[in-house]
Amino acid sequence: MGRMYNFGRGISSSVTPYRRNSYEFKGLTLENLSKIIIKLFKSGLTPSQIGMKFRDEYAIIDVRNISNYNLVSLAKKKGLRIEIPEDLFFLVRKAVVIKKHLKRFPKDLNNKYRLTQIESHINRLSRYYKRKNKIPDNWSYKLSKISDTNA
Repeated sequence: MGRMYNFGRGISSSVTPYRRNSYEFKGLTLENLSKIIIKLFKSGLTPSQIGMKFRDEYAIIDVRNISNYNLVSLAKKKGLRIEIPEDLFFLVRKAVVIKKHLKRFPKDLNNKYRLTQIESHINRLSRYYKRKNKIPDNWSYKLSKISDTNA
């Protein structure tokens, strides 16, 4: 599939290794894994940071091989809630940073254009997440409502 705002043609032949064997030889069972995930979520790490930590420190390629759930589903099952999905959060943060930049440099037309692209991406993602009930129906993206603490 092609990219929306670039000339790239996708990520050909990048496939997650198919590995369904047990990690019990490393002392990792579903209970141990869920304890580690809860500890890392409570320490403030995002799901992608937790995945990188599992990849680097525990040599776990995919959490689904052990638990049959992904990280976010496993956290929800254990009672932890993520208010806003990670990709939407980082897009909003990027928009706030660009908006701050445009206050200092109002003639920067390139970043004005990028801001409109990011905002349309945020609106598309928010419609999708509302449809899938991942964010509340009254959630809306307005830069005036969003504080500078997100940046």
